[in-house]
Amino acid sequence: MTLKRLRKINNVKQKYIAEVLNVSRIAIGNYESGIRQPKIEQLPKLATVLNCSIEELVFALIETKQQTKEQRNGNR
Repeated sequence: MTLKRLRKINNVKQKYIAEVLNVSRIAIGNYESGIRQPKIEQLPKLATVLNCSIEELVFALIETKQQTKEQRNGNR
């Protein structure tokens, strides 16, 4: 499950997550597209907002990054 899917399942808006983490909505979009990763100290808050464990969140971030990598390799 990707980070974006996890967010949508929990019906949470990017803007709300951005406010909780004190980052821009664009940063959240970058997390969801695998361009950037949240700082480790943000993980507990992000997991709480997304109603998941930190472990589930980390797996979602890994899946997101993997999909991004596969998409980039497929475009070559």
